Amino acid sequence: MAERSCIVTGQTLPREKLIRFVAGPDGFAVADLAEKLPGRGVWVSIDPVMLRKAAAKSMLKRSIFAEFRDIEADIDLIASLLHKRATDSASLARRAGALLGGAGKLAAEGLFDGLLAAPDASEKECRRLASKLDVNWTSRALTATDLGQICGRESLAFAAVRGGGARGMLEKLKTDLDRLEAFSRSSSCQAG
Repeated sequence: MAERSCIVTGQTLPREKLIRFVAGPDGFAVADLAEKLPGRGVWVSIDPVMLRKAAAKSMLKRSIFAEFRDIEADIDLIASLLHKRATDSASLARRAGALLGGAGKLAAEGLFDGLLAAPDASEKECRRLASKLDVNWTSRALTATDLGQICGRESLAFAAVRGGGARGMLEKLKTDLDRLEAFSRSSSCQAG
C-alpha cells in the first residue's frame, strides 16, 4: 500500500497508520476513513494527540483551507466511526462464514488466521486459544458486547476469523481492527 506523509510529524507512513482529511462544503475538515472522498486531502497520524496538534497549529487550514469544527467532538466522532468500520467488517466476515464465535466452537473447528478477544477476556485463556488455533494475530479492539452482537448473542469473549477464499475481507477486517486499536490506545477513549 502506498505511503503518505503526516502533516504534523512529517513522517512517511503506510496509509493505514494515517487518517485522510478533506475540506467539506461547509469549510470544516471531514475525516475520510474510506479514502474515497473527492478533493485534495491531507494526512495525519492516527493519534488524537497529532489531531490536537494539527488543530492547535491550524495545519489543515493552511493545507486544505478547512479546520476542525470542535477538535474534541471530532476525535469522539472519529473514534465512533473507526469502531463502526471495525464492527461492520467483522459482521460482514460473520455473514460470509469467515468469523465464528465462542471458545468451545473455535477449539472444535481447528485453525484460524486471527483471534478477536474482548478486552476483559482472560489473558491466560486468550494465549491458550491463540496457540491452539495457531493464529497469526490477535486483536482486543472489540468488546464482549460487540462480539456478541456480531455473533447474535448477548456477549462473547472470543471470536476467530479465517480467510479461505475471502482473503481481501480478512485483510480489511485486520486493518480496521488495527486502526481502531491504535486510535483507542492513543486516546484512551473507547467508542461504543
